[in-house]
Amino acid sequence: MEEKKSAFGPSIVSGIYLGLGLIVFSLITFLLDVDMESPIKYISYVILAIGLFWATISFRDKHRGGFINYGGAFGAGFFTGLFASLLLGIFTYIYVQYIDTGFIQEILLNAEEQILEQNPNMSDEQIDQALSITESMTSPIMMGIWGFVGNLVASILLSLIIAIFAKRENKEIAL
Repeated sequence: MEEKKSAFGPSIVSGIYLGLGLIVFSLITFLLDVDMESPIKYISYVILAIGLFWATISFRDKHRGGFINYGGAFGAGFFTGLFASLLLGIFTYIYVQYIDTGFIQEILLNAEEQILEQNPNMSDEQIDQALSITESMTSPIMMGIWGFVGNLVASILLSLIIAIFAKRENKEIAL
């Protein structure tokens, strides 16, 4: 019986490629000044899904002899998403901390506008309290963590779906 190779090692390279692709997409949207609420941002999920599918199929065909069960397919997608998410979280921190230092201020201004639109009768004290909560959640470290966690959750959900289509059981080994 052939030994099954873990997806951890091969997923590092796939995760780096996927993470770099997502970073390039993010940089393009930042340089083109795409609004944070724009539907164009959803293209990153398409890039993520394509990258996870490619990584899973590649792992199946190169390291598992063309066959993989659901768990193995999910594992390949999960680890690829984990490494891509880690890279994207680090990039988000660096971007917010050193490259676009006004990004957090822009988020806070948008939050203040939304608060005033939704609750025009709020007192100044209530607005300041709401903004302080928002500000505590938008430090560069928190932005990096949120980038990592958000991308990882999306990767897990997509990997669960992709594994359904990427699995290929070996009928000859089945009892």
